[in-house]
Amino acid sequence: MPKPLLRRLILTFLVGISCFFTGLVFFLHEGDTSFFILSILLFAGFAVKAILLGLQIKRKTYFVLEGSCSDVRLRLFRNSHDIVLTDQDGTEHLLRIGKDYNIHSGVSYRLYFKTSSDSIPS
Repeated sequence: MPKPLLRRLILTFLVGISCFFTGLVFFLHEGDTSFFILSILLFAGFAVKAILLGLQIKRKTYFVLEGSCSDVRLRLFRNSHDIVLTDQDGTEHLLRIGKDYNIHSGVSYRLYFKTSSDSIPS
């Protein structure tokens, strides 16, 4: 199991558990039922998300793209930038990545993408 996917799985489940316990503590302290119900719903949502991610990892329905970033193209007035990732075979892949990810030219990256049963990335 790849470490980044395992870390995301654990963090997703921990966020759900922390929402539940925060709601439980607030319910026991203040007696607010609606906040507790909301925290239970949040926990259920995060649990479902963690289970689906776990199944995806177990079934290996993800695609790994590994290579060196050869170019970063900034997109003005957009929330993303384009990067060119060159793999070991020399094939260039143009990817659109959110600006919240700090990507540098000349650095090697390993990216994980979700695949569906209908499409296989090329």
